[in-house]
Amino acid sequence: MTDSNEDRRTFPRAEVVMAGSMKGSYDRRDCAVIDISLTGAKLELDKPLDSKSIQTIRFSQTTALNVSVAWHKGTSVGVTFTDDPHDIANALERLLPDSCFEPFSKS
Repeated sequence: MTDSNEDRRTFPRAEVVMAGSMKGSYDRRDCAVIDISLTGAKLELDKPLDSKSIQTIRFSQTTALNVSVAWHKGTSVGVTFTDDPHDIANALERLLPDSCFEPFSKS
């Protein structure tokens, strides 16, 4: 029996390589987005995260999305979107493939 994270995800993730920026309580840092779904994203930083204080993240030309840090290890960080999935879908619809919106309807 296989029990992968993908089997438990509400929305499919897409592997991507895109620039992002995150803002915490004290600073703003650039990051690379490695994968993303309507519920969260995996980020890669140039140096390890020294706190869990990330509050928002912006991808490309999207509006800032509210996030919380789910985990961090070395230079990798997993964030969970805290906004409503419909708002996330509207913000990311141009950046994600259609498969990321299944079984969710964007409308």
